[in-house]
Amino acid sequence: MVVDERVTAPRQVRRRAVLRPLTTHAVRAFLRNPLAAFFTLGFPLAFLVIVASIVGDQRTETGVPIAQFLVAPFAVFGVAQGSFTLLAVDMAGMRESGVLARLRGAPVPPWTVLGARVGAALVASALAVTLLTAVGAIAYDVEIVWRKVPAMLVTLGLGVACCTALGVGLATLTRSVQSAQTLAQGVLIPLAFISDVFIVGAELPRWLSMIGSALPLKHFAQAMAETFDPAGGYGFAPGHLAVLAAWGLAGALVAARWFGWQPRGARPSRTAVEPAARPTARLSAPNRTPATAARMLAGQIGYALLGLRRDRLSVFFAVIFPALLLVLFPTVFGDGQVHGLAMAQYLFAGMVTYTVALAGYVDLPEGVVGARSAGVLKRLRGTPLPFRAYLAGRVGAALISAGLAAAVLAAVGVGFLGVRVPLAHVPALILAIGAGTLCFAALGFALTTLLPSARSLVAITLGTLLPLCFLSEIFVVGDQPLPATLTTIADVFPLRHLMQVTLAATRPDGTGSGVAWTHLAVLAVWTVAALLIVRRRRGALA
Repeated sequence: MVVDERVTAPRQVRRRAVLRPLTTHAVRAFLRNPLAAFFTLGFPLAFLVIVASIVGDQRTETGVPIAQFLVAPFAVFGVAQGSFTLLAVDMAGMRESGVLARLRGAPVPPWTVLGARVGAALVASALAVTLLTAVGAIAYDVEIVWRKVPAMLVTLGLGVACCTALGVGLATLTRSVQSAQTLAQGVLIPLAFISDVFIVGAELPRWLSMIGSALPLKHFAQAMAETFDPAGGYGFAPGHLAVLAAWGLAGALVAARWFGWQPRGARPSRTAVEPAARPTARLSAPNRTPATAARMLAGQIGYALLGLRRDRLSVFFAVIFPALLLVLFPTVFGDGQVHGLAMAQYLFAGMVTYTVALAGYVDLPEGVVGARSAGVLKRLRGTPLPFRAYLAGRVGAALISAGLAAAVLAAVGVGFLGVRVPLAHVPALILAIGAGTLCFAALGFALTTLLPSARSLVAITLGTLLPLCFLSEIFVVGDQPLPATLTTIADVFPLRHLMQVTLAATRPDGTGSGVAWTHLAVLAVWTVAALLIVRRRRGALA
């Protein structure tokens, strides 16, 4: 029997030849995703630079620079982001968009599809470790312990294998991209605080220490830390590596048992909801009564809040994550003081500041850019709804979101952590939330007019907000003051001033009205500057 080679050729494609282009495509997709690149490379690097600048030339009792022990945990976070979070979200997105189903029907072995994504995760992880190690060695005298490099490579390979298996397993168990992203970030970031990643060597409460020890991230961090320790030995940590192998095997078994190639019927996420108005002429001026304007504004606020409720990741970072940090930090560090205030009292002001900035500067512009990309804003131009009502609705939703998050923080702080806010200062706190939201909403609108896509926008907003949270001492690193250079940089931007406004409004020993007028004036200047940009480029909003 003669078989046509043109028919059999696709089935005889060499596996290596198939795997290589698929992996290359996955690596390019990672590099073209600004948000993924930021969390895998940019955020750990910024964290390293900020913390290393704060500790300066401090050394251990044996004369080793403190910076020597900072590279490993931050590199582990970058690896976990690249091989766990990114892979879980990527696989869930490919499944729900039908890409996996189409690849399943292509003339390639099924394992090459997963192998390519795992290979891309390995490349991203290697980039994170190489970048952090190079910066540490060049800028902070971090020593590369060459005899421990083989142990580092083994630890890195096993850690990536464990994280990728768990990432695929998580994608297997979730129904949608949003669920995968929310669970991945919701697990990884809090876990980093109790796994010797963000906080190294802290005396955790026993129950927190047990949780960290039961999960793989702490073992990954400690195994990597061993490979950077200049002390004797060759850097292998068999016990930690065994735990990583066990968790990797568990993740692989889950993925093998329940992995699916077909979409699971999850509803597509919507970043904006189009107003229920038919495309008729705009309302004439006499018909725009105050009652009509109020109804329009209320409707737009409702639509914006509906979009936020559907974005589980935004809800987690805006409401749940700050409350978790407010509880976690005093639990880890005890009743120590920060700049003369109890840890919980200081952190309460910091978390309120963070939620206000997040609502106006990250969540608001992300929703607007999403609506613009979907064509919603263009269609709005043909409805009776004034465009400014849409924008006002977004600002109103940001105010409500920030107020709700502040109320949750107050309930947790006042109810359980001994936080006190003088009743006479409550108006000042409300003023701080309102002025801060308006300032960061204006900055968010300004960025929206300058950037074309949601991916690049979120990468820039988070990429500037999170480092500024450290420079503005919202996320504190010890009780020592920041270097003068970092303080000068922070004083230029509005986040530090919002923090000072919130601190003045929440100090339990404060006198007077609790309003920090000078810092409020700085916020007003930034608000006006941002609105001028919006006015000049208002056509780019739609």
